[in-house]
Amino acid sequence: MKITYIAPPPEAGKRAAERVAGCAHVIYNVPNIYVLWVAAVLEKDGHQVRHVDAALENWSPERFREFIKGDDSDAYYFYSVNLAKELDIATTRMIHEVRPGVPVIFTGPSPSDKVDDFVVDAHTFVVRGEAEVTTRELVRALRDKTPLAGVDGMSWRDGTGPVQHNKPRALIENLDEIPFPARHLIDRDAYFNPKLGVRPFTSVMTSRGCPNQCIYCVPSSVTFAAELENKRYFGCKPRVRVRSIDNIVAEFEQLAREGYKGISIQDDQFAWGTERTVELCRRLAPLGLAWGCSCRADRLNEPIIKAMAAAGCKYIDIGVESFDPKVLRYIKKGYDDPKMVERVIKLIQKHGVKAKINILFGASPLETKTTIKRTIQEVRRIGPDQVMYDIVNPFPGTELYNLAKKEGWFRYGDYVPADVGKHSIIQLPHLKPRDLERAIRYANITFFFSPRFLFKNIVALRSLAALKNSLVAMYRKLV
Repeated sequence: MKITYIAPPPEAGKRAAERVAGCAHVIYNVPNIYVLWVAAVLEKDGHQVRHVDAALENWSPERFREFIKGDDSDAYYFYSVNLAKELDIATTRMIHEVRPGVPVIFTGPSPSDKVDDFVVDAHTFVVRGEAEVTTRELVRALRDKTPLAGVDGMSWRDGTGPVQHNKPRALIENLDEIPFPARHLIDRDAYFNPKLGVRPFTSVMTSRGCPNQCIYCVPSSVTFAAELENKRYFGCKPRVRVRSIDNIVAEFEQLAREGYKGISIQDDQFAWGTERTVELCRRLAPLGLAWGCSCRADRLNEPIIKAMAAAGCKYIDIGVESFDPKVLRYIKKGYDDPKMVERVIKLIQKHGVKAKINILFGASPLETKTTIKRTIQEVRRIGPDQVMYDIVNPFPGTELYNLAKKEGWFRYGDYVPADVGKHSIIQLPHLKPRDLERAIRYANITFFFSPRFLFKNIVALRSLAALKNSLVAMYRKLV
C-alpha cells in the first residue's frame, strides 16, 4: 500500500502545533521520530511511505486541498496532539469529502485520549498507545480485507454503529526490535535546534517512560500516548524500557556516517543509572557528535555529568518547576530540596555543558505571587544558561486535571488546548489567569533580555544562519 503521513497547514493567522513534545506551538522544528518509527516499520513490511508536513512547508490550506485531490495514496495517517485535534479532525472530513472511503489512521496522545472524537466515520481508525505494531497490523488488515476485530490496540467503527474498542496491546518490551526511524523521508536541512547550533540535526530516543508521579506531567507525546492507554486499562503508568547500549551506539554511528552533526535525545529522562550512562557515553565519545537531553536533577551526579560532557553533550534540560519546597511536595516532584537542584546546575556548568531548566507556574494551589517572584529571583541568582517558563495546563489523563475539575480551577470550565508559554486556562485561589500571564511575560523578558544572556548566546553562535534561526525561535517563544 501507498501510505502518506500528513501534517496539515494551520488555519490562516494561526501557528502550527508542535507534535513531538505535544504541548505548545512550534518554536523550532524537530523531526518527529515517532512518525518516522512507524514509517520504518511499514517500509519493512513492504509498503511505500511518504512524509508530507504541509505546516513545515508553509503550504496554504488551498494548496493542501489540491494536493489531496490529486493524490493517489491508499491511506493517510496523522500523529495528533491536543493543540492539533480540531484541525486534524476537520482535515479528515475534508479528505473524505474529496476522496470518499480512503482510510485515515490516527496515532498520538490526543487520539489515545479522546478516541471517539477521532473515529468520525467507518473509514477512520485510531491506534491507541504505542503505534508501531498496531499500525502495521491495521494496515495489513486493510490491505488484505481481514477482520479488524483481531487487531489489538485500535478503535474503529463498523458502518454507522458505535465505536468499537479492541483490547489493549501489550507494550513493546524490546525496543531494539524497532527499526531505526525512516529519516530518508524528510528534508533534514529543514530542522534546527538553537541549543546545539549545528546542522544537519535530528532526534533520537533511547528509552520510553518515566516512573515518577508528578501530578502535572505531560511527558514526550509518544510516552503520554502509552501512559493514557495503560492508565485506562490497567490503572498505572507503563514500565520504563531502555534500548541496549549496542543498539543506541549503532544508531549514533549510522547518523555520523550520514553526516549528521547534532542530535536531540527525546527521552523523558536520559540517565538510567551511573554505570549504564557512563558506559554509553564512553562509546559515544569517539563519534564527535553534539547532542543534548533531558534529565531529572536527582538522577545526575558528577561521574554522569563528566561522562556526558566528554561524549559531546552540549546541554541538559532539567525539570525544576519551582524553587519553593511546599510547591515541589504538592506536585509530587520526588524531591523538595532546591539546593540540590542548584548544586546539579553548577556541576553541569562546571563541566562545560549548558544547563537549561524548565519552570512551571501555577501547578499547585499553594502557588502565590510571592512563590513565583521567589522562583524568578532564584533563577536569576543561580544563572542557568537557558530557561523555559510555562504556565501549567492540566492535561486530561493527569492527576492535576482531576484536581482542577474537582476544585473548579479551570478558567473555561474544563481543559481547552492552549499555548502553555503564553495563555493560562486555570485560576487558582491566590492567582488569577492574568497574574500568571503577566508573570510569564515578566520572567521571560527579564531573563532573555538580560545582558548576561544576550552576550553569552550571541558569542556562542557559529554563523549568521544560526543567529537567524535563534532569533526566529526567540520571537516565536516571546511573541
